[in-house]
Amino acid sequence: MANGVFTVFTRCTDPDREEEFNRWYSHTHLPDLSAAKGFTRSRRYVSVDPEQTSPIYMVLYEFESDDITASIQDLLRIAMSEFAAGRHIDCVGPVTELPSQIWQEIDPASLKPLERLEYPTQVPETIRRRVEGILQRQ
Repeated sequence: MANGVFTVFTRCTDPDREEEFNRWYSHTHLPDLSAAKGFTRSRRYVSVDPEQTSPIYMVLYEFESDDITASIQDLLRIAMSEFAAGRHIDCVGPVTELPSQIWQEIDPASLKPLERLEYPTQVPETIRRRVEGILQRQ
């Protein structure tokens, strides 16, 4: 089996919900995505560029699989299904420009899990298009 890594860059679109975003990502989103085929682990990082005005996050999803592309597609399908289940936060956005390459790992133990989830069930158009583009590769 081969090892592979899928890298995702995100940001929180609502500065007032940054803590909620991090708690959701670490304690809801990543555990949900761990069901993907070949998934072995994930690690989150935050940019520590002092010139940056708002945090940029990077997550590394690691896989052990004979078909890394299929594993990533499975991960993305799970992520998209979170919307319908009301488990996907509504303040996540894409990153169009990458900041510096200096990152600090986010320790999930430093964040308290969310007590309940009540997020919209519709997938934002920008996320839907991006995921569909990745799913159609192969």
